[in-house]
Amino acid sequence: MQSFTLSNDSNSDTHQKQHGILHGDNLTNYLSPLPWNKVLQQSSSKTKRGKHMEWATIKATLGNIDIEPRDYQARIIEKTVNMFLGEYRNGSEELELAARSVMLESPTGSGKTTMGLLIAKAMQMLTGASVGWVAMRENLLQQAKNEADQRNIEIEPVHFISMFAKEPPRNIDLLIVDESQHDASSSCMHIHNSVKPKWILGLTATPFRSDKVRLCFDKIVRDAGIHQLISDGYLSKFDHYTVPRWDVEMLADCYCAEPNRWGKSIYFFHKLSECFEFHRIVKERGVRSEVVTGNSDRDSQIKAFRKGDLQILVNCAVLTEGFDDPTLKTTWVRPSCKGPTIQMAGRALRKHADFPTKQIVQCGQTPHPFVRTATANQQFLWHPDGWRSLKINPKIDLCSQNVCHAIARTDVTLPKFLLKKKQYQRPGRGLSDSVLVTS
Repeated sequence: MQSFTLSNDSNSDTHQKQHGILHGDNLTNYLSPLPWNKVLQQSSSKTKRGKHMEWATIKATLGNIDIEPRDYQARIIEKTVNMFLGEYRNGSEELELAARSVMLESPTGSGKTTMGLLIAKAMQMLTGASVGWVAMRENLLQQAKNEADQRNIEIEPVHFISMFAKEPPRNIDLLIVDESQHDASSSCMHIHNSVKPKWILGLTATPFRSDKVRLCFDKIVRDAGIHQLISDGYLSKFDHYTVPRWDVEMLADCYCAEPNRWGKSIYFFHKLSECFEFHRIVKERGVRSEVVTGNSDRDSQIKAFRKGDLQILVNCAVLTEGFDDPTLKTTWVRPSCKGPTIQMAGRALRKHADFPTKQIVQCGQTPHPFVRTATANQQFLWHPDGWRSLKINPKIDLCSQNVCHAIARTDVTLPKFLLKKKQYQRPGRGLSDSVLVTS
């Protein structure tokens, strides 16, 4: 079934039909007269449909790549390629119609970039598709390029496109949208209107937006979540800390009191004024930090942080996407809803041998505590005397048994009206069938 969002482009009729984007009066015009079943059947008939393609077959098309996909990655790649080719069978073994757009939802640190590149490689080898890779930030585009080079994933031709490009290339069959929660933005809509690809692949860890705008994809592919990847050892364990409030001075005091506990950290604030105020306080106390903004030299700042020349990076939202540093020990997550919280907290979940357990700090007023998403190794609550650990009582089962035994041995005197014996006769029964009710 096609999905819908908004478009303000006056020349978007073609794109509306291809990408399921309708608005205003066009919604009635397109929905009423068009036989959507026939449209979908025509779309699926353009692709040769046959037997479901197993992972071993897809892997053979990838050539000599320098990576062995994890089990969940192989399942995701297999499912996505089959959805595009119209060869995907659901749980009932029914062959589904070919999907024109698929969203790949997978946690931060699960290897979305690698999976996207391998899907692009497989589609190119199987169909000859040209590939376009769209991202909102330049560092995300560079990250995809570097990943392809390091893993020897040769894709040719491939175009790396800024989401803000005015004149994107037009000869693209498969368009990959990195951080596809931005797919509903006007800038990305312009890319879709201009490129008009045959297939669209979205990559995201958070397939929802705080403005409640729905994303438009025919299919969504999910596999292992954050909790499962932590349990399987692919993401780092973490301890969760809760402070009373998200106050600049209090957070600065907290870090400066125990810099060794927190290690390399990222702080997220709502306002730039809070970022610079925090930076001023910790710098006066000898902590090496910098504020990362849209206008700062981000590459140099991140490079210094990775080398250990900086202890803290402070920002509002610039580092919520595309920042990866396994040596990061603690992320300080401002009060936010589910999507931004997962993005911010996820920065700390990449594994590193020196830090088997990472740390996530939030305040008690946050709308979405990260422990709702994944179980913490330990939880700590701030108290004027220091941090108090919140642990399950190891003797909780024994306590429960003792309570049950105490209740069983307790003498209870029932009210008099319950102690009176009552005898009644059910309809159609003799005296022998009468029931004696006692307490």
